[in-house]
Amino acid sequence: MRSDAEVSIGDQGSVEGEIAARRILVSGQFHGSIEAERLEIAAGGRVDGDVVVGELVIESGAQFNGSSKIRGQEAPRQLGHIASDEGQEQQDSKKGKKGKATAEAEQAG
Repeated sequence: MRSDAEVSIGDQGSVEGEIAARRILVSGQFHGSIEAERLEIAAGGRVDGDVVVGELVIESGAQFNGSSKIRGQEAPRQLGHIASDEGQEQQDSKKGKKGKATAEAEQAG
């Protein structure tokens, strides 16, 4: 099934197959594959299968069994100053440099 609008499976509904739509709301049962901008599985609803979506909403009491891929999802980026500090610490440890606190403690001891 393909739709440019919203597809809704009611709480007594059961569908098996493939659905591609802008928005999909599952209150009943679905088994198969889904491609959508937004998939919402309502409380009491169940989806078994593979989904490729822009947004996935699973309410408390809903069930999802399968695989999901979120479109446009990128790996989290580290903040520049954190990555720079960690890189400097790694370089210092490779060169055998000691941190300021360690050097001061050795001089005092």
